[in-house]
Amino acid sequence: MIHIILFGPPGCGKGTQAKIIANKFGFIHLSTGMIFRNHIKKKTKLGKLVSSYINKGMLVPDIITTNMLYIEIQKYFYAKGIIYDGYPRTKNQLISLEKILKKFFLGTINIIFYFSIQKNLIINRLLKRGETSLRNDDINIITVKKRIEEYKKETSLVWKNNHKWINNLFKLNASLSVKEISIFIEKKIINFLQKN
Repeated sequence: MIHIILFGPPGCGKGTQAKIIANKFGFIHLSTGMIFRNHIKKKTKLGKLVSSYINKGMLVPDIITTNMLYIEIQKYFYAKGIIYDGYPRTKNQLISLEKILKKFFLGTINIIFYFSIQKNLIINRLLKRGETSLRNDDINIITVKKRIEEYKKETSLVWKNNHKWINNLFKLNASLSVKEISIFIEKKIINFLQKN
């Protein structure tokens, strides 16, 4: 099983690319944000718990996110591959993911795509997305800026100076077109699959 991580600030296009790759290769698209928003919509216990964090632009605490992922991943033991969209967001989450994969003999993290983009582009994208998706965390400029700050403070540092992943990490320009990015990603995945 191949494990692919899409990593970058909110609004950089991770979700769009995850859907494209999932369709193209028959992989599972595992988005923690999507799962949480689903729970919020259904007003589940988990939804009520995480909505206060998400609506304020804060990261959901590691323990909640990891427990949710632990349950979710068990549905996909026989998948060809999993694309992690929005996870891990902290160093603790990365450690937890490695432990989960090891526990269930699912392999290791194979490819990490880092979506690099300028801050002003992200803000515009998120606010535009908020108009159409009506996502609470995209509508409000203060929440949007808070999410970007949270990303810079925590998530952007997960892979930084982490030499263990140096050969697995591919940086891409997230301001390119959807098609250009997906071609870049597809090539790297095909290349990996051919070698393994």
